[in-house]
Amino acid sequence: MRISRSLLPALLVVAGLPAFSQAVVGAPTASATAKASAKIYQPISIAKASDLNFGAMIATPTAGTVRLDPAGVRTASGGAVLASAAGVSAASFDVAGEPNTSFAVGLPGSIQITSGANSMTVDSFTTGASAYLLDGAGASGLSVGANLSVAANQPAGLYSGSFSVIVAYN
Repeated sequence: MRISRSLLPALLVVAGLPAFSQAVVGAPTASATAKASAKIYQPISIAKASDLNFGAMIATPTAGTVRLDPAGVRTASGGAVLASAAGVSAASFDVAGEPNTSFAVGLPGSIQITSGANSMTVDSFTTGASAYLLDGAGASGLSVGANLSVAANQPAGLYSGSFSVIVAYN
């Protein structure tokens, strides 16, 4: 029995043997062309526009909480009593990057603000948003609120500390 050279590679593969890697002379060929591409995003950035300021309050013999939402609305519960609202503001940031691109926001779990040896906890940081998108110009505003825990008989003083907000493309 005589086997055609053009059928030999197929028969070897069916038999479980390696086929020749040599092209068959005179066999038809075909080719296609594909493009390769990549897009480089401009780096995302964030800059503080305003600080988180809970304003003035009065501590009582009962612990309490002052809540400042991302819109800058301040409320108190427990023994915390709100005083002057001068300077009250949610933190605000300007985010810039690739137009029409979504991004994620990372907020701290909690921080301590201090006045000398005394401290208070700031936690429950929130932006109030579930999704973030840079507009057609590559810009977005971001507001951050939080809770302030005021201890019973919290000592008077000007308390301060800092926190970081992280942004990254999705």
